[in-house]
Amino acid sequence: MAGTPPALARARILPATAMPPWGWLLLYFAAHVLGRVLVSPALELDEAEQAVWTQHLQWGYGAQPPLYTWLQWVVFQVLGVSVFTLSLLKNALLASAYVCVWLACRMLMPASLAAVAAASMLLMPQIGWEASRDLTHSVLLTTVSAATLAVVMALLHRPRPGLYLLTGFVAGLGMLTKYSYVGFLAVLLLALLAGRDTRAVLRSRWTLLAVAVAALMVVPHGLWVLQHWNQAIESTAGKLTGKVPVGFVHGLWLGLSSLVLAVLAFAGPWALTLGLVFGRDALRAWSRWWRPAAPPDGAGVDMQALWRRYFLALGLLFLAMTVFGEVTRFKDRWMMPFLFLLPVAFFGCAPELAGHARLPRLRRVIATVAVLVLVLLTARVPYNALRDKPDELNQPVRELAQALRARGYAGSGTIVSNDRTLAGALRVQFPRAHVEVDDGDGRLPAERPLLWVEPLTDALPTRPQDLVLPYHFSGSGDAPARYRYALLP
Repeated sequence: MAGTPPALARARILPATAMPPWGWLLLYFAAHVLGRVLVSPALELDEAEQAVWTQHLQWGYGAQPPLYTWLQWVVFQVLGVSVFTLSLLKNALLASAYVCVWLACRMLMPASLAAVAAASMLLMPQIGWEASRDLTHSVLLTTVSAATLAVVMALLHRPRPGLYLLTGFVAGLGMLTKYSYVGFLAVLLLALLAGRDTRAVLRSRWTLLAVAVAALMVVPHGLWVLQHWNQAIESTAGKLTGKVPVGFVHGLWLGLSSLVLAVLAFAGPWALTLGLVFGRDALRAWSRWWRPAAPPDGAGVDMQALWRRYFLALGLLFLAMTVFGEVTRFKDRWMMPFLFLLPVAFFGCAPELAGHARLPRLRRVIATVAVLVLVLLTARVPYNALRDKPDELNQPVRELAQALRARGYAGSGTIVSNDRTLAGALRVQFPRAHVEVDDGDGRLPAERPLLWVEPLTDALPTRPQDLVLPYHFSGSGDAPARYRYALLP
């Protein structure tokens, strides 16, 4: 791979007295952890699932591979079960994703521009907003995908045995993260195999050893999948198709239109911001993706050609999913493992932007978005209560736990709830108890003491023994939260 020109290597983006990029990264995600802990003791759905699943170590959990839950289990064992430890893991993984993208960018551009490129992922709503709001497995998936890209870029730069083994290890982690990682890995491998300069790197006996490492890591979970096929595969496949069968042409139209909207929702704000900041220079940088350029001198890798092959392979994958897999809907967050590398491809094709006069403007935009995301994520909980539209984080779970203790529950035994979010929140409030989610079969666990708790809907009348508590941050005139419980000593 061609080295960075000396002039660009000397270009500085941040003043000498500014905090280094890693300092801002730590400060930003530490602020997210602090805001999450202070704003509510309740849990979002994905957080609640982790609170429940981490009670047991398994080779798989529902429709998800086990890696995120294993990591959360380790954090719980070290620091305890709490909102803090739930938020700490997720934000540590998000910070790691930015670091991995920076490492990949660093192969192609000066460190200062690489920091801006990595930070620009914040302009992708699913990474900048949704990942901090309520995602778990998708966060880890993006982080491991970014780590895969960084290791592969290093392998292309200088192949050596340790990097081959590391590639196999990271690929094994990826397949234990989320099943869509296989799609990302397939697209990346196809892009590598389709190029003469990159294909040569894969022609090594160490590649076979890397494959063996990944396979050995995945075998136990693969056996679990075979034993729990309905949970692991069929439920995942059901998310890709509509509930009502449609004809081929109509299904193709639904799938392609949904795909376009998902890509625009994911990459549109990021691309629009770069276009507004850099103007024609952004268009010239974009054009290098499809205009053939002279190959690099010597044995370097033609990165522009690699990106073209990658996005072509990605398009073919999505098209095959629509035509042969009859996929009729795509969600924008599904683009996270496939399009997170847009900053690497864009700025890697335009390293001269390190000295662009408008680059400080992009830094200010990113900083402004970062502050807005932090403020809005923290303020949305009281805001939802003030407009009398409470969500999961407005649930008065701490007050509920206090009321249950006051009515005789000692905090041990088994807790059962038909609401997954409430079950996870009660695990945090009662860490000595075993928490289960009712599957609707009407059978109760034999263990005692047993506490049954369920949230009540407006359609159900309130009984004298029910608990009526105000939502977190709600006013005195707002409708309260209601819970029904039964305690079997």
